[in-house]
Amino acid sequence: MKHVMLILASLALAIFASAATYNNTVSGSQTAAPDVDGIALNLTAAGDLPGMNHVKLQRDGQNVVGGTWRLTVLPGNANASSTERGELVGTITGGTLTLNAEGTLATASSVQVVLQGGTGEFDNVTTGNGTLTIAANAENPSQLSGTLILNF
Repeated sequence: MKHVMLILASLALAIFASAATYNNTVSGSQTAAPDVDGIALNLTAAGDLPGMNHVKLQRDGQNVVGGTWRLTVLPGNANASSTERGELVGTITGGTLTLNAEGTLATASSVQVVLQGGTGEFDNVTTGNGTLTIAANAENPSQLSGTLILNF
């Protein structure tokens, strides 16, 4: 019995230890001027999980109060004929925003991502979390850049 418990403990530890951190830089733009309740972003991710990232932030003033998140992961050397590796999807649970004088996104800080599932190579992903941080370019405020860090 003691031997079986040691094996089970080792397996549980291996499962928890298998979580990895994935670092990406993101760049892109806001899809349209924000409305009272939300902001939509189209971002390109480069790094550990390159691909296309679609983010919808729900807000109450300058507080992020919800939203959705989707990352279509592509091969590192993707071109027009590349097949996606899979998708990661989840929700947004919090963060803070600042808007510039025109009412568009200036910064999004500590935006909390909760992973809820995946497809393709990521179909075994059922949980995870991450942080998205974005800032507008000082010379060209319509261009956004930042980081996306995911743990799963």
